[in-house]
Amino acid sequence: RRIVYSCGLRRARSRSTLALIVGVLIALQVSASDHIDGPVTTSHRVADLTDLYAFPTPDRRGSLTVILDAYPLVPEQGHFTDKVNYTIYVRRASIVDDGGRTFFETGDEVALTCTFRTPEVTADHVVTCRTSNGASARSAYEVVPVRAKGLGFRVYSGMRADPFFFNADFATDALEGKLAAPDDDNVMTGVSILTIVVEIDLQRLFRNPPAMLAVAAETTTRDAPGAPLRRLDRVGRPEITNVSLAARNAPDLRDRFNRERPFGAPAATVQLFQARLAENIAFYDGLDGRRDWKDADRGRLATLMAADFLVVDFTRPCRPQSFLEIETALLRHKAHETCGGRRPDDDIMDTLFSLYVAGLSGRRVRDGVDHPAASLSPRFPYLAAPDLGVWNGLKAWIARRVLSIPDSR
Repeated sequence: RRIVYSCGLRRARSRSTLALIVGVLIALQVSASDHIDGPVTTSHRVADLTDLYAFPTPDRRGSLTVILDAYPLVPEQGHFTDKVNYTIYVRRASIVDDGGRTFFETGDEVALTCTFRTPEVTADHVVTCRTSNGASARSAYEVVPVRAKGLGFRVYSGMRADPFFFNADFATDALEGKLAAPDDDNVMTGVSILTIVVEIDLQRLFRNPPAMLAVAAETTTRDAPGAPLRRLDRVGRPEITNVSLAARNAPDLRDRFNRERPFGAPAATVQLFQARLAENIAFYDGLDGRRDWKDADRGRLATLMAADFLVVDFTRPCRPQSFLEIETALLRHKAHETCGGRRPDDDIMDTLFSLYVAGLSGRRVRDGVDHPAASLSPRFPYLAAPDLGVWNGLKAWIARRVLSIPDSR
């Protein structure tokens, strides 16, 4: 199945209300970041992971912040469910140089699993997050907990404005073999998601905290009490499924990718993903009429991206647009300069397409959308409150109908 970001009407330039509604709603047929990335996740909306962010807590030394977003186009009455487990995996990570071949090595995993108690009244819902080594935190739905002295672990859950931002037409054109001009046309304006925001001291995760961490996440469920866990979705770096593994008239690998446990896919399966990644990077590399990737370097990049996790370095500063800086420095055989990871204001679409299209040349490829639609906060839980006005509610409602997304509660 061909992956598309928008179809039908490409833009609505008319100022009439009807034309604008139609244009925005057609554009909302998106597979943004990790949104709507395969038939399985599309049928389990509350378990559809849209984005993962991981970065050193800005105002607390030695603390990790993770933001895990789910349920794209969530309706106003939507909420989390007690049927789904949301698990964040954190591992020690390091860069290994094996005779000139550099790569990431991970180990010593801690799993942080968040579950929900969901009585009939949404305001009474409670999230509890527990680590596999015994730490826990709890909070009521939509309540921002204060930082308790000596605890070093807090969690928020609720509905927020979706921080992801991109130009849907630009992405669609790229998938179809065309490099479009940048245009400030953010299709995610007014869209909401559910979010879990965790802040935890590294000492709560590891007795001897490492300098570098690898972070990924998944959702799981049980088909009956006592049944084995069944994986519904996973996420590490953004745009692995919808851009990097795009089918382009080949078999759709997204559901197969999402069924694999983070850090645990079999070698043969990883090789399948690496081959598709290398093929697609070669395709994107030609969009500007130049060939910037050598075969060997393209293979190294495909190997890095197939190992789908964010890398965070606590010894480096978090500068603007740190996403993929550690990975690209590794490919250049140079020391990285930033904390890496991913923050909500990182322009990941520009960074990713710049890497795929222009290689390591440093040339910037822009889609024209440079920041989230709603202003972020510098403080926990960082994401803006949702705009639940009639206009945005109508957009989301029609988009869910067009995409056959159930209004699951």
